[in-house]
Amino acid sequence: ELAERIAAHGPDGMEHVFFTNSGSEAVESAWKLARQWHTVNGQPQRRKIITRVNAYHGVTVATASMTGKAYNAEFGLPLPGFLHADCPHYWRFGLEGETELEFSARLARNLEELILKEGPDTIAGMFAEPVQGAGGVIVPAEGYFEAIRPILRKYNIPFIADEVICG
Repeated sequence: ELAERIAAHGPDGMEHVFFTNSGSEAVESAWKLARQWHTVNGQPQRRKIITRVNAYHGVTVATASMTGKAYNAEFGLPLPGFLHADCPHYWRFGLEGETELEFSARLARNLEELILKEGPDTIAGMFAEPVQGAGGVIVPAEGYFEAIRPILRKYNIPFIADEVICG
């Protein structure tokens, strides 16, 4: 009954609510759904997931593989099929003289290069936090999401927002 009430207050087209016990479980469920969506649509080879350096997605084996933190190497992670794109932290990673929009465009080009290198037909989705928390409360550079969304659409790669930290 609660799921029905929540769905009734959601945006148009929201027909179902799926409850989980934690953020890790929520993200892992979304990972499974992304892979399943491609399988039922005739593309079972789409298994890889793109996330970003400094991202935090959880503590399960899959979500820790999504997490782009160096300490996960101690656990033998990430597992194969988890890819990490650039961190959108302009202050730390912007080049001298590069504007935020130029930085975002460069990261978008790098993302497209990663997609092409891996094979667009092997990627199930890209997960990103609207604000990266574990990396230092990183608000993406101006124009970042606007720059990457057309690339993801071009290759039919779903964008999955990990909203756990943002509530």
